[in-house]
Order: sequence, then C-alpha cells, then structure tokens
Amino acid sequence: MRITVNDKMSINEALKSVKPGDELYLEKGTYNEKVEVLIDDITIIGEDAKTTIIQNKDYFHKIMSDYNSCNTFRTFTMYIGGKNITLKNITIKNLSTPSEKYGQAVALHVDSDNFLCEDVILSGAQDTLFTGPIPYFLRERLKNFLPQVFRREYIAKQVFKNCLIMGDVDFIFGNSTALFYNCEIRNIRRNSCKSNVGYVCAPSHEINQKFGYLFYKCNFTAEDGVSNIYLARPWGKYGRVAFIDNKLGNHINKEGFSIWDGTKRHETATFIEAEDYDLSKRPNWAILLEDEEKKTYVKDFLENINYKL
Repeated sequence: MRITVNDKMSINEALKSVKPGDELYLEKGTYNEKVEVLIDDITIIGEDAKTTIIQNKDYFHKIMSDYNSCNTFRTFTMYIGGKNITLKNITIKNLSTPSEKYGQAVALHVDSDNFLCEDVILSGAQDTLFTGPIPYFLRERLKNFLPQVFRREYIAKQVFKNCLIMGDVDFIFGNSTALFYNCEIRNIRRNSCKSNVGYVCAPSHEINQKFGYLFYKCNFTAEDGVSNIYLARPWGKYGRVAFIDNKLGNHINKEGFSIWDGTKRHETATFIEAEDYDLSKRPNWAILLEDEEKKTYVKDFLENINYKL
C-alpha cells in the first residue's frame, strides 16, 4: 500500500500507519523534522530528490531534552533502524554547518541491514553519513547513554547508488559493509578552518569482517578552493576500505590515505586501491591491486552483499 505525505504533515506520524511491504511517498517540499524509521520492509520515496527535503539541526554539543549533550549518535536528521529499507529521491540535510562551529552532525544514520539508498542527496559537513551499527569499541561506553536499538551487534550490508554525498571531515564513517556505486562524493569548503585538510571517509570494522567499504566508479569532486583532501583514515583498528575505478579530482592529496593522529591503527587497517592514476605517493601500508585482482575483489564483494549491478 502507498501512503502519501506532504510537507504540512509529519513523516513520523505517517510512519505509525506504515506496515511491512508499504511505500511511504513524500510529495515535494521541505520537512523540518527528525525522523526515526524502526519498521522493517518498507520503501520511502520522494517526488524529486532536489525538492523533497528532510532537514534538522542537531549537533554534538547541543543539549537535548534529557539534559545531556547530543553526542554524534543522536545528531541524525534521519535514523534508519528497520531492516530491508529502501530510500529513493530524497534530500536529507543536517543544517549544522560549518563544522568548525558545530562539530559532528549526522544527516543519515543507518543501522539497517539489506539497505538500499538510491538517487538520494546527503548534505552535511562533519560526519554526514554514519553507516552503523556502532563499532565494538564504543558499545560499552555508550550503553548507559543510548538505548539498545542504537547498539546492535551485527554486520549490516548496505548499498548507496547514484547518490550525492557532501561533507568535509570524515563525512562517510562507520562499521557496515557498504557499496558506494556511481555516487558523487563532494568535499565542501571548511570556511574559517586554519588547515584546509579534510577526509572523505573514516572506516571502523570488526576484526573478523571480510569486507568494509567499496567505492566503485564514483566521482570525487570538491567545491572551489578545496584541496589537501585524503580519501580515508582509520577510525578503528580494523577499518577496511577499497577504492576502485573512480574519478579523482585534483583536490585529492597524492598520498591518498592518512593515519589517525596519535594511533597505529593504520598498521591493522586494510586500505585498498586500484585507480587509473599515479599512485606512487600512496603510503607503503596501502594495498594496490592489479587489473585481475581488482576484478576478483569487486566480484567477491558483490557476492558478499548479494547485490548485482
């Protein structure tokens, strides 16, 4: 069944009537709302990605109704906690920019397994997209702060296809096995920051997790004046990420990957790359694949998440 919502209505209220198998259709407009999706097996589709906008403005140090700071994992504009969820044709924004003023501010927080995000615009600055669940090393620390629904212990498989994802620092981060296919990954300007350095993604995965992130045939772009951007740095000890057959703009630092300051996580992380660019400046702990190796890697990754391009 299709349930239609317009911007004079509440998405959260409409979700109370949604059942597994239903489609929630959002007419174009701006929805100023913090949305939580906890039901399984539904599709949420907007009329048009550029004009169907869900937005909110929570950020790390904001004091919430329980008198605690928001913390990264409560800043989301949209939280996806149900399994087998599809999002299409929507813009999801966290309005807490610039990052040097607001810090961490998540637009989309995905704790969903078998999740598809297609033709969606994700807009923020620091920590725009969190691909859950929360990493092992934070679960105990947050057990008295976040409810159990936010502290799941499984490996989620997620797909982001034909999306535009924008941010400046670690703006794609998390613990899932996630494919980013044919997406535009856009670095925005850090307005008054003394250092222009930025980072696209910050993976953190489980020690026994075979695959982490795969950026495949994506276009890495930047706003004017943005430079010195690293593709990734390891948020956790076992962060896993691969970059294969992408278009890399001149804003990408020749080293490609960075360490996490003050740690040796890069020694246990797995950072893989196969691009048609000069990769000679990549650090010696990066793994560079030959043509046949990259084909095998992509094939095995897609089989692991049970997804066909």
